[in-house]
This record gives sequence, C-alpha cells and structure tokens, in this order.
Amino acid sequence: MKRITTTGLSIAVLALTASPALADPGAPGTTFPEQPGSHPLAGCAALVSNPGALSAPRSATAFTITNGLFGDACFGS
Repeated sequence: MKRITTTGLSIAVLALTASPALADPGAPGTTFPEQPGSHPLAGCAALVSNPGALSAPRSATAFTITNGLFGDACFGS
C-alpha cells in the first residue's frame, strides 16, 4: 500500500510542477512588457514604474541590458 501511495503522490507532484511548462504562453509581446519589441514605450514604462529596475545592484551584463533599454526606449538614443 505504501508503494502505491508513494507512486501516486510522485505522479501528482510531477503533474503539478509540469503544468506551468505546458501553459499557453500568450500572444507575443503580451507576457513580457519589459521586452518591448516594436513598442519601446512599454519597455520604458516597465523600467520607470519599477523603482529597483535601475538602482538595484546587478551584474555588468544586467547593467548593460537595462541601461541600454532605458536609453533606447525612454530617450530614443
């Protein structure tokens, strides 16, 4: 009986943890507004509305990405 219960619980946990991977990602451009694509104002709004986006400690790569997006989206440079 323990083996059946353990197997059943294992299958249930695997099914629950796999469900986000099988979810519908949505239309392009609707799930990640900080990646603006052809709508740079959405990227600017995402950066400006998040107080930690430009001031939080981050790696050099993240610094380059966020500051590049900030310059392109908010100032058009």
